[in-house]
Amino acid sequence: MKSIVVVELAGSASYGGGERYLELLCGHLDPSRFRPILICPEPGSFVGRMQARGLDVRVVHLEPLLNPFALIRLVRVLSQENVTILQTHGARANFYGRVAGWLAGVPVVISTVHNSIADYGVSRLKRWIYSAALRVTRPWATRIICVSDAIRCDVIQDDPAAAGLAETVHNGVDRLSFQKPVDRTRVRREFGLTDGPLLVMVARLTQPKGHCDLIEALALLRDQWPRLQCVCVGDGELRQPLEELASARGLTSMCRFVGSRDDVMDFYAAADVVVLPSHSEGFPFVILEALAMGKPVIATSVNGVPEVIEHMKTGLLVKARDVAGLAGAIQSLLEHPERAVQLGNAGRVVVQAQFTVDRMVEKTVAVFDAALRAEGFDAPSWSRKVA
Repeated sequence: MKSIVVVELAGSASYGGGERYLELLCGHLDPSRFRPILICPEPGSFVGRMQARGLDVRVVHLEPLLNPFALIRLVRVLSQENVTILQTHGARANFYGRVAGWLAGVPVVISTVHNSIADYGVSRLKRWIYSAALRVTRPWATRIICVSDAIRCDVIQDDPAAAGLAETVHNGVDRLSFQKPVDRTRVRREFGLTDGPLLVMVARLTQPKGHCDLIEALALLRDQWPRLQCVCVGDGELRQPLEELASARGLTSMCRFVGSRDDVMDFYAAADVVVLPSHSEGFPFVILEALAMGKPVIATSVNGVPEVIEHMKTGLLVKARDVAGLAGAIQSLLEHPERAVQLGNAGRVVVQAQFTVDRMVEKTVAVFDAALRAEGFDAPSWSRKVA
């Protein structure tokens, strides 16, 4: 049986949740059925990371808004590779992919929505343009995958006609990767951390992730918990402003920014509590990864987060931008470590049962197969019927 060529059009070339999804999906697709090709819209760290894994990676420069030359470049690649399935990720890639897929005659075009356009950190005008462009090009999408039920609701609210196309496929993690023995003390030794409680936050240093709220919450906790430490893993344009804010609050020794790391599991292992005070999320891998390691999580009740964290059962939820509420949640777990352990263990059970990479890939492939059948392809050869 000839392999089905699947092109994955990434939303960016930096490493975040959408790119983590692609890394897991491409690494777990059945190679006897699928031949994945990754297209990134610009050079970046993600390109080298995926090339090192042996994946066929191309860079096709895409402008933030429609550029005919960028569109021509993308159409040329799709036409040359005889692509059967084009899966795209994020508003820019979804728009470009629908138009290019139609022009190149790609049979199946699947748009993947990782975040709500309403939460994009762009102007209101640009959000309106993205929404309008996706509504106009929706007829060229065979299916729409949403990473959470909340995101699916947002998609349908923005474009009611998409209801019949949109379905939820939750993100999932490779649970075996998070069950390997990890040295819990290595991170503490490397950074000279005390033996006091340790908070860990893993996220890009961008405004929607809520680092400012965490710093302000630490300022409220400092006097009562002078040995408390916090490590923020990740990089971004806000690193210097966030370090300056921490310094202004007298938290230089309490709150540390360590940049992007490949050993994130070691940071989870060292943590007493993992915190994610985001203002918006799709369905964050950070929460799934922390819970897979049995770590208690405090997160904000935004978008798809409550679909994995049930308050007081598998973690703690607080309102977004609620600094006092965040500080109170942190304090409650520091004061009751046995409750923290119970929450982490309960969360691990949920992730192992519902949010594994095997389940994510299985459901994604089921979307692929349904879309292929709708376009006239027959199993088991998946060749197209001739009228």
